[in-house]
Amino acid sequence: MPRRPAEAPPKALLQLCSEISQILEVYDAERRITPVVRIIATSDDGQALGADSLDALSRRLPIIIEYTAGKNIEASLTAPLAHDLLGIAHIAHVTTPDALKAFNAYCGAQTLSEQYITIMWPQPVKPTVVATSQPKREQIAAMIIDAATMQPELPIQAPPRAALGRQVQSPVATETKIGADIESLKKTIDLLTKQIDEKQFHIDQLDEILEQTENERDEQFDVLQDSQELSEAAEAENVRLEAIIQKLVVDKIEFEKLVERVAPELQMRNVLEALYKAKDTCSHLRFAPSAFETGSKLHGPHPGRLYRDLRDLNIVVAEWNKGEFPFEGLRSRCLAAGLTFVPNIGEGTSQKHADFYSIIWNGKPVLLSAHLARGTGGNQISRIYMHIDQTLKTIVIGKVVRHGPDRTSD
Repeated sequence: MPRRPAEAPPKALLQLCSEISQILEVYDAERRITPVVRIIATSDDGQALGADSLDALSRRLPIIIEYTAGKNIEASLTAPLAHDLLGIAHIAHVTTPDALKAFNAYCGAQTLSEQYITIMWPQPVKPTVVATSQPKREQIAAMIIDAATMQPELPIQAPPRAALGRQVQSPVATETKIGADIESLKKTIDLLTKQIDEKQFHIDQLDEILEQTENERDEQFDVLQDSQELSEAAEAENVRLEAIIQKLVVDKIEFEKLVERVAPELQMRNVLEALYKAKDTCSHLRFAPSAFETGSKLHGPHPGRLYRDLRDLNIVVAEWNKGEFPFEGLRSRCLAAGLTFVPNIGEGTSQKHADFYSIIWNGKPVLLSAHLARGTGGNQISRIYMHIDQTLKTIVIGKVVRHGPDRTSD
């Protein structure tokens, strides 16, 4: 007789089943039955879906798989079926090329394509590819509902003997009942065997994870050991560097002593230090307070070069003091010593800027008529203005500035 086609349950019944699934946890091969689409996004997800499709021997519900990369879940064809086929099918969406590749690699063939929908039936039934680029949702639902109506009922354990009536049964009825019990027991044993196989598969997975964890632990231990060795080497290197630094400190102190003895001008940091050093070492020169006052404000000229000029001038004055040359030869002797000596300034300049070119020395005003010139441009220019005491044959350093005013200055 022709079989009457199965029909989809009423919406009210579907809604009731959906609400019950949120309250009661019902599983199919360790996958909870819910009205939710399973998202397969990574390579690991793809392999897990392949394992559920081929290796979960206790799975009773088919898995409808759709490739949905590049579109959202609302635009997919099978998303509403997660609600409509609740309890008789799982829905899975493969959302990335990596997940698709991993799933097909696990299944060993091009089980799922980018264009078609695949139905993974419980083992040992082969997968079904809906070879239509735009199938109708009702078409897929009809296939699942028809398959669900053809499934055998789950074995139900027989009630205890005490619950049975004490009526006497005929031998034929008793044999029939025993045969049915044996058949039911066989089905229960088969179901338990499948569950044991699934549990064993899960145990094997846990063993692999444990082995991987132990390998990672060993690798981390090796990394830690290498880090300790590097730390010990770094500590030894630090000790070596500290010894080198201590030696450099000692060498620096010895070098500073040598510089102080051989070339003291190298240690001078500014013009004022050069002036004080010259005052201590140049015995044939005299220094007015205004020299230090103006020198403290002069920045730029090299203090060592300024000190050498004063030291060379001191040597020239010492020779003059000994009578090796007359006063008139002072300029030429300075030139021979590498000094730019200007013996006097213009009368107009000295009168116009008398406040600059005159100082008080030993209680008397004296004229700073001569000067040493150094530099012709930039911040290296310096002028050492001085008073020449012909009676005592000495030179008084009066002012040290960048450049004194002339007759054109305001």
